[in-house]
Amino acid sequence: MNLSDIKLPRELEADRADEAIRRVLGARIVQLWPGSELFIPVIAVGDHLKKVIRRASLNGQVLWGLEAISAKLNREERGITNLREDKGLSTGERVSRLLLLSSDGAERFYRHIERLLQAHAPRLFGCMVDMDGSALGDLVTGREKRVKVVMADHKRVVAEILRAIAIG
Repeated sequence: MNLSDIKLPRELEADRADEAIRRVLGARIVQLWPGSELFIPVIAVGDHLKKVIRRASLNGQVLWGLEAISAKLNREERGITNLREDKGLSTGERVSRLLLLSSDGAERFYRHIERLLQAHAPRLFGCMVDMDGSALGDLVTGREKRVKVVMADHKRVVAEILRAIAIG
């Protein structure tokens, strides 16, 4: 993965936060699963990032669960395809959706994630968070629940989370 090729949300480029974010994302990259061609950033989850994710969850701006996320991305893709065909608009060329993966998923789970990331690139970007599904679930739901994948599905929230990743 070449992070310099990824088009981050415009607001991050406008305030020049994009290079700092790329440096942090590039600090630790792992292969998604043994044999995978996809490598993704692993990020530490500090207090600021936790607050941003929790607030986004409380505001209904994150979705969790592989099935729910897949369904939403597929619906959005159909809409994007219609816009391209009907109006000739170029859409979906920037990161506008962000997947956060727990670090304790099974290989089968990560294979599904890889297909999802490939199918919805470049608008979908994924990072592995340095926490297990129980901690991620507690963060996004506020209760004891295992959550292996979370998607920020609003451009503004994606930018906030990426900015918080860079802060540490």
